[in-house]
Amino acid sequence: MILDALERFDLGGGPQWALVRGQRRISPVLLLVQQGPGFPMIHEAEVMERELHLEENFRVVYWDQRGTGKSVHAGNRHAMTVETLVADVGGMVHALCERLKVRQLDVLGFSIGASLALLACGGDSLPVRSLTCVGPDVDLLESERFAMDFAIAEAGRRHHRRALRELIALGAPPHTNGKQFMTRVKWVSNFGGVDRRKTFWGLFRDNLRQLWKSPRYSVAEVLGALNGMRATQERLVPAFEGFNLMNRPLPVQTPVTVFQGRHDIAAPPRLAVSLAERLNARLVWFENSAHTPHHEEPERFREELLRFVSSVASSPSIRSG
Repeated sequence: MILDALERFDLGGGPQWALVRGQRRISPVLLLVQQGPGFPMIHEAEVMERELHLEENFRVVYWDQRGTGKSVHAGNRHAMTVETLVADVGGMVHALCERLKVRQLDVLGFSIGASLALLACGGDSLPVRSLTCVGPDVDLLESERFAMDFAIAEAGRRHHRRALRELIALGAPPHTNGKQFMTRVKWVSNFGGVDRRKTFWGLFRDNLRQLWKSPRYSVAEVLGALNGMRATQERLVPAFEGFNLMNRPLPVQTPVTVFQGRHDIAAPPRLAVSLAERLNARLVWFENSAHTPHHEEPERFREELLRFVSSVASSPSIRSG
């Protein structure tokens, strides 16, 4: 890897960190905006590179957002709201363009990260050439209801008494604290609604192993990242209560495509259809995936991403802009 550098950015409220990796110093820049709340990104660099090989085509930016990973302390000095996180995306785009000396960059957002990036691109014109939204969160209350219905039905089908007991104890959505959020996520994950091949604890162990093995984190930063997951969830789950992209103006000029797993329970597929129709965006289905098509179908994910970015790059209107 020719380029493999940690970069510090001041977006207000404390330093935020990003890892920039690529095989050429003149490649286009691709910013990854992670799912969450509370999940870092830098520790996933080696796995993402091995599965998707995006560093062959881009300078890939793995960003630990406010309150996560190496940027965990940036969440302590500033109100953490939807608006704060949207502003961070815009600030990071501008900062990267200046530091890496590019006029525009491409953005790849996952889950709530996709939604934040979409909102950022709907404000003042950002120098974003293309935006790929993977399993975007569209209507969180509807998503909670969809996930609960799935989990309860699946627990009943499997005669899983503990799951039924814990899910029924949650009551009807909205679930406005981190403990409720994680209980629902646990059973949806265990029943294949996040990654069809992995349980909740399998996903957690993968994250922990990647954090521990990453050369970019000290032991103290690993512990901070783990604490940050819980603390940031506690702050952001209530902040996102009632979040609904369809109730917001979305004057997005950036070309957008939506990637959606057919078996996604965290982000209901029918909501992705509604969002794509509203944005007049292409919707790409991943028939063998739930919420993580970049891990479940990595070869096709890479192929579709490169196809979309190449189509935007070759557009005369984009080139002239």
